[in-house]
Amino acid sequence: MTCCPPGSHPYLQAEYTGTGSVVTEGGIDFYINKTSENPTSAVLMFPDIWGWNGGRVRAIADYWASCGYLVVLPKLLNPVFEGGTDGDAMAPTSTFNMDWIKQFPWSVQKPKVDAALKLCKDKGIAKIAVLGFCYGGHPACWASSENPDLITCGAVFHPSMQLESFAFGGKMEDLMKTVKCPFLIAPAGGDLPMFAEEGDFGAALKASAKGSECVWKLYPDMAHGWTCRGDIGDEKVKRDCEDVIKNATEFFAKYL
Repeated sequence: MTCCPPGSHPYLQAEYTGTGSVVTEGGIDFYINKTSENPTSAVLMFPDIWGWNGGRVRAIADYWASCGYLVVLPKLLNPVFEGGTDGDAMAPTSTFNMDWIKQFPWSVQKPKVDAALKLCKDKGIAKIAVLGFCYGGHPACWASSENPDLITCGAVFHPSMQLESFAFGGKMEDLMKTVKCPFLIAPAGGDLPMFAEEGDFGAALKASAKGSECVWKLYPDMAHGWTCRGDIGDEKVKRDCEDVIKNATEFFAKYL
């Protein structure tokens, strides 16, 4: 079992220059941005296996800043694999390596996420949405599980929470039952069938504290990774990138 299923979008070179800045909190580096002077809500983003500056990740981060939120994007996947991408995660030429990803169970990522939450609270943030891409869905779900008073909603695009079962020694369904906020789940047509609404994953998420408020938005024309790695020169990819951001924007607005 890998992180990304066969047919997934490959690495995409970042061509966007972010308008935010890099800060360090608790020994962890973060890309942050905001456009309003004193935001009270934040979007905490957990990127995919090409990290905090792969593909369109920072462009998406700056979009959330333009909506009036503080956006926080941590450098999570260290030590890097084969040189990494901008000091994080995998190298552009890397293929997924299970032994490498096994270094990052929640017990290792929790202090980094706690540093992100402290950064937010120190800036006056009262409500946070978590947004995970691929691998990032795993820490997003754990963060919700442990911080119900601060994290009020979440979204996962082309999820890979199966890593809880196949890499980190737990069980994905058990994790999903523990999340404490409503989630928007946006699988691609090329994603693993387990992430369909009907099935063990969906049943587990619906059994969570806010399961009745969780929603699924399926993108059947898309391959895994499309939101941050797909070619938006393709009309269908552009259409569905815009649609999933629109859906997440509306979903977050209900809870932030």
